[in-house]
Amino acid sequence: MEKTMDVNELVRTIAQEVIQQLQGQQNSDCILVLAEKETISAEKIQELAGANCPVLYCGDSVAGRNVSRYVLPFLSCNDMADLAHGKASGPIMQQVLELLLAGTEVEVLDYGHRRYSETAPGPLFLQYERYVETLIGYGLIPFKHKQPEYIRCWEPLVTEQVVHHVKQQGAPVLQALTGAQVTPLAVEAAKEHNISIKKCL
Repeated sequence: MEKTMDVNELVRTIAQEVIQQLQGQQNSDCILVLAEKETISAEKIQELAGANCPVLYCGDSVAGRNVSRYVLPFLSCNDMADLAHGKASGPIMQQVLELLLAGTEVEVLDYGHRRYSETAPGPLFLQYERYVETLIGYGLIPFKHKQPEYIRCWEPLVTEQVVHHVKQQGAPVLQALTGAQVTPLAVEAAKEHNISIKKCL
C-alpha cells in the first residue's frame, strides 16, 4: 500500500512540474518572422538580433506566447509602394498592414530597391528612399541589429570621425590604444553621444 502511495505522489509531482514548465513556455517571448520557414534561418535572425528567444514563422502557432518582435525579412519594391499608400496585396503584406494599423512595429531586414543602388536612376532610387521614410512613420522600421558592447580603435589618433563611427554602430564604449591621442573634438563628441573612451589596448 505504501508503495502505491509513493508512486502516486511521484506521478502527481511530475505532472505538476510538467504543467509549470508548459505554462512558463507558453508565456515566453518569441520573434515572429513574417515569411515562410525557408526564407531565412532562425539562427540567422537570433544572431542578428542578439536574442535567445524562439523564432517562429508564418503558419506556426503563437498561442499563449508573447510576440516581442515582428520581422519582415524582405520588402519588395511593389510591396513598399503599396504599403506607403495604405494598400496590401497577399496574406503576409495584409498581416503587416494590420499590425501597423494596430500600432505594432514591424522590422524590415532588407529593402528590395537597395539592391539597385549602383544602377537605378537617382530620382527613382530617391522615390523609394522616401517610401522608406514614410513607412518608418507608419511603424515599419529598419531591423534592430544587436549592438556591440564596444568598438576597438587601433589608430594612434582618435578623431571625431572615429567617435561618430562608434555611435553609428551603437556601441557605448570606444577602446583605444593606451598611448593614443584623443582630439578635443573627439572628447566633445563622446560626451555628446554618451560614449566612454577607454585607453586599454
